[in-house]
Amino acid sequence: MNWFELQAVELDYKNLMGSWRNGELTPYGWLGFSFSEIHWGLYVVFIGLSLFCVRCIYVRASTFEDRIAGYCRVAIVLFFVLFLYACYVVGLLWNIPLVSVPSQVREGVFGDSFGTLNALFSGLAFSGVLITLLFQRKDLSETRSQIARQQIESQFYSMLNQQQEIVRNLDLQKRDTNDVIARGRDCFRVWEDALTEVYKICLKKKIANPHRLAYQAIYLSGRADLGVYFRSLYSVFRFIDESGHQDANKFGVVVRSLISDYELVLLFYNCLSERGVGFSKYVYRFGLFDNLDDSLLLNPEDINLFTYEAYGSNQYLIGKLEVGPPDRSE
Repeated sequence: MNWFELQAVELDYKNLMGSWRNGELTPYGWLGFSFSEIHWGLYVVFIGLSLFCVRCIYVRASTFEDRIAGYCRVAIVLFFVLFLYACYVVGLLWNIPLVSVPSQVREGVFGDSFGTLNALFSGLAFSGVLITLLFQRKDLSETRSQIARQQIESQFYSMLNQQQEIVRNLDLQKRDTNDVIARGRDCFRVWEDALTEVYKICLKKKIANPHRLAYQAIYLSGRADLGVYFRSLYSVFRFIDESGHQDANKFGVVVRSLISDYELVLLFYNCLSERGVGFSKYVYRFGLFDNLDDSLLLNPEDINLFTYEAYGSNQYLIGKLEVGPPDRSE
């Protein structure tokens, strides 16, 4: 073999400006390598570190103020977009040496290769706009719902204050001297005492349905005040029932807690009269007699005039009923 027949690969020639690759002389040292010659482990490490950094930024963003957190989220989105572009570029230049990248970039074919990726991001951008509109619509719907709930709550408390104002303005006077006998809630105690006295008289005369007749007499004597009171209270419960508010039951408990013991007794017998038939459904709906003191009733056995639903969670009264709930024996 003469020196003319020597091949460069057999000389294993290397210098500072080039290296041998696949039997050919590659200039520019490490710039002659391509992305395909980089070990896959380095890609895995790079991707793992990138995802770890993104996660750290996202976690930290939740501890910042809203404005700074928004900037961090925007930065994460931009990083994601740039990461996709970088992956796409690596794929296009997979087998091209790094030294040849500038010449490839100047070619029109290389630029046209981004058309698919640009179309993808355009579609993603349009999808993002649609998603944003959907979220805005959802937020707007939630805002309207919240405003509606606030209006219901405001109207409820306004009606409740009006009803309590009616109670505070009640007064009983003597017919001959106009002297005030009782004011406010004390009026119900006077009415309850009068109800008991009339009931005893009805019992002595052996009148049928004495509790109805006794209540009828008391209502007629104080109808100017009792009529307004029961209509106002009925309106409050009807508003709660028809409002559709998610806390309607809690509103009912609030109203129920403001009804005194003597009010409950008159309400009890009012619902047994013809005038209180419409009110009875709210007695069952909200368990209005949950706080009822049965010792104040004209007859303790009168609790059986209502079913167990009217007594809410009062297990003491429910246990005294002749006909309790279906699961009473369990």
